[in-house]
Amino acid sequence: MDSCPSPVTHIYRAGETHLREREEIMSTQETDWHIICDADTFEKCRKDVKFAYIVTLARAVNALNFVNSVMVDKQGKDDPAAQRDRLNSYLFGSAIMYEALKLVRAMNQPFLDDDDFQSGLRLLLKDRTAQQIERAHLNPARHQAVFHFIPETFAAIISKTIRIDSPFVSSRGKRRGNISYAYADVVAAEILVGLSSNTEEFFSALGDAMAKTRDLVIKFADNAERLIALHLKAWGFQRE
Repeated sequence: MDSCPSPVTHIYRAGETHLREREEIMSTQETDWHIICDADTFEKCRKDVKFAYIVTLARAVNALNFVNSVMVDKQGKDDPAAQRDRLNSYLFGSAIMYEALKLVRAMNQPFLDDDDFQSGLRLLLKDRTAQQIERAHLNPARHQAVFHFIPETFAAIISKTIRIDSPFVSSRGKRRGNISYAYADVVAAEILVGLSSNTEEFFSALGDAMAKTRDLVIKFADNAERLIALHLKAWGFQRE
């Protein structure tokens, strides 16, 4: 085997930086703070059809923040488990982003008269780059390799591969949680990109998908958090 880095190494190095910008713009709070409401405010919110959508939107942001925190926590680490976690942060983030866009579509009707939604979050649905990423990468990741495990899809991409350049299994020490089935994650990345890792185009295509997904996640989170904050304030929530 030659001395060139394996596909799994390339993938994990790319994954290490795919949401770094998001980390940089999220400030660390020195003290805890909370936004709360009293019983009367909550009763008012329960009767507003938009409230459940805002709660669901907040859940989507939480999920994306979680996968990003895994990426950030594993930066600078080169053990197999850390490499596994960084790539899976990207894979799960892609699948969650697919669901987040579905949520935005579902919000369009109840938020039809909401100028902040119409001029912010909804515009992601008209973004041509977002549409291309959703169709080409988020969809296959969500349906074929992350939330569902489809052997036929794995077989189809494996059939295009002429050799395995990554270890099938990697680990450090004897702890079970350190084991990484590295080749399986390479195949998942191949499914997301639509190319075999043996091709010259694979790594540039994967890097492009990661960068565009990162930008889409940031746009979504920024617009979602703005919309959440505006509605909480309008309903009468208070910071303590």
